[in-house]
Amino acid sequence: MGTMQVEIVSAEKSLLSVEATELYARSMDGEIGILPGHQPCLLALDIAPVKVKLADGSTERVAVHHGFLYFQKNQAVILADTAETAATIDRRRAEARLKEMEARRANRENATVQASIRKQEVRLSVAAM
Repeated sequence: MGTMQVEIVSAEKSLLSVEATELYARSMDGEIGILPGHQPCLLALDIAPVKVKLADGSTERVAVHHGFLYFQKNQAVILADTAETAATIDRRRAEARLKEMEARRANRENATVQASIRKQEVRLSVAAM
């Protein structure tokens, strides 16, 4: 199996630039897996982990909070509003923010509260790996 170049960039910085054999993400339409040779695509991303299987067999997980995934000619680029690698996530801060947002859960219709809860859950799931 071949490899592809994967780059993950947030509004603040470049997080990852690697050779990979597999890429998994959640678009607004559902989960997607991309292997080298995949057809070109442009997808809007949801709040979810992105999993990248590196050429050396290891795996990198990144918490992505909205953005776009573009794939063409064995190059995947993820442009994220916010993104964090597992190593950079402050678990205590994420847990505190999650508790704060869950306290507001009574106002379940508030999309901002719902998005913040989902963001903290994704951060904690990525950090736990």
